[in-house]
Amino acid sequence: MSLEKLVHDIIALPESKRTRDQIKLLKRSYAKDFGIAELPTNIQLLQTYHYLLQQEQITRDMEVEKLLIKRPIRSESGIVSVQVLTKPYRCPGKCIFCPNDFTMPKSYINTEPGAMRALLNNFDPYKQVYNRLLSLTLTGHPIDKIEMIVLWWTRDVYPDDYKERFLKGLYDACNTFGQFFKQLDLSVYREKSNSKYLSYAVEEMEFNYPEMIEESIAINETTEARIIGLTVETRPEYVTHENCQMRRKRWVTRLEMGVQSTDDAVLEANKRGHTTLEVRQALHTLRQYGFKFSIHIMPGLYTATLDSDRQSFVDIFSDPSIKPDELKFYPTAVIPNTELYELYRKGEYEALKTDDIKTLVKDVLLHIVPPYNRIKRLIRDIPATEIAAWSDITNLNQLVHHELAEELIYNEQMRSDLYGRLAPDARQYDDEVSLLQWLTSECGDEEIITHLLGGQFVSTDEVRNFESLDTRSREIRHKTSSRSQQASITPLTQGGQGEWNEPGGIDEPFLVIRQYHSSVGMEYFVSFEDEYGYLYGFTRLLLPQAEETVDFPWLGANIAMIRELHVYGKVARIGGEAEGKQQHRWLGGRLMDMAESIAAYQWYHQLTVIAWVGVKQYYRDYLWYQNDGTYMSKIL
Repeated sequence: MSLEKLVHDIIALPESKRTRDQIKLLKRSYAKDFGIAELPTNIQLLQTYHYLLQQEQITRDMEVEKLLIKRPIRSESGIVSVQVLTKPYRCPGKCIFCPNDFTMPKSYINTEPGAMRALLNNFDPYKQVYNRLLSLTLTGHPIDKIEMIVLWWTRDVYPDDYKERFLKGLYDACNTFGQFFKQLDLSVYREKSNSKYLSYAVEEMEFNYPEMIEESIAINETTEARIIGLTVETRPEYVTHENCQMRRKRWVTRLEMGVQSTDDAVLEANKRGHTTLEVRQALHTLRQYGFKFSIHIMPGLYTATLDSDRQSFVDIFSDPSIKPDELKFYPTAVIPNTELYELYRKGEYEALKTDDIKTLVKDVLLHIVPPYNRIKRLIRDIPATEIAAWSDITNLNQLVHHELAEELIYNEQMRSDLYGRLAPDARQYDDEVSLLQWLTSECGDEEIITHLLGGQFVSTDEVRNFESLDTRSREIRHKTSSRSQQASITPLTQGGQGEWNEPGGIDEPFLVIRQYHSSVGMEYFVSFEDEYGYLYGFTRLLLPQAEETVDFPWLGANIAMIRELHVYGKVARIGGEAEGKQQHRWLGGRLMDMAESIAAYQWYHQLTVIAWVGVKQYYRDYLWYQNDGTYMSKIL
């Protein structure tokens, strides 16, 4: 049954009636006219919309795309993520908890959503990327700013020629996706809509891929689907200066690394194959090259206790060699066919209970995670059917956050403890000169000094729409409204939806600088936030100590480093208008201006940015940086 008329009717709606409610009315009318029980989905409408575009029966309508977009959260952080997996291969690790699925790279299970996509595409990098970009496009998401996440545990043990071919495939697929999309027969795809058809379609098409990976990388600088961040995985013992330099040659910007615990006895009992000292050395080395990094922590490991687990979280944010930019919180699950499963069967291991996990998560969110960290994931997305022992609550993440939200409404001391950590003993300044003078202050290993320019945070009595100070929780997209202490709520725990009925608005952001010490030098988390602590954008500036710099071109003494720049808000298309979004409203430029001022005031003569090829044009054309090997730099 054709949906083309319905799409034409939506496009014909006058501006005043272009609402999701009006689209629902049109859907109901359509279903009644054609005698169907279920309303058409937005995915069906978007697929039909793109088919009509392909047939040149309509012209592009951005408002319609925004109204029909599925799961807008996917692109509300400013980028879209594309996750791919490499083929199964040996792993040097002997971890007793790790899944051993022979169809997957070590530590992954073929029923996990991303792993299923990889398996259906036979781990082919081209097919995985085409498949994911097509899905994002047909659900209304812009794809011109891509965070490419390559899951291969551990990357370093794969043959060099395979690693090169796989990475080249990712670049080539992004560079040719526009061509692929034009050639794809969307009328057939709408009927089949599966990976088998896509695999057939890819094999039938012909693309002119460059011979060398360097050519593929160069093309991506100006192509439609640009990779603005590239993530790979590794283990602590595989971080060396040699492979850090090789990663930069391939434009890697972020690494994920399993740490799991800071208790060496626990690491040994779980056969991790490394110590905390190796973790500290590895992360210190990554920082020297300007990489952003994410670490994994696994509470509930064999021989661990709740006290030792909590201490691991305290350790990682107090140890100058660790202090991660991002964190994945993975409570240990017992998976069949693992050594941990055998210990569990013998009664020698007991998995964490739901209440213990909830207690630990709440404690970490409320009292430990600092405002400069991002929690990438809270509880791993392993299907319940694959877990032999652990919590049987599938929405534990959601439940914990809703319980915390409810408690923060009614518990004044809890609010004071949490919101007070936004800026303890903050220093306020009316002008930039005064601010720069105080930024030379030294910090203790566990200290965060907060500087506010032109604004201040409101009282801790004012309830906010976040339950943790991490950057993901405080993104401006969450500020749909401002809670009040008298907010009416039906708790999720009592069968409600946990929805708030409250007034709200968006306030003008001001500059916040959080200063802390790492093993490489002084770190500055420079951000724009509003009076409630909601985050508009940030940059991570590192002023390395001369003795901690590495002998590598484009880095060295008196060279400051930007390890990350991110402006939040709905993805604004490259070259397009901001249309009321936070992106491309020069917040990024203002953040970089402040970072340059901080570095110059402390006699650093150059600022180097670790950047992926997809953002080189932005730094070059808008911020006047120049190519400097695989970095971008500016003389101060």
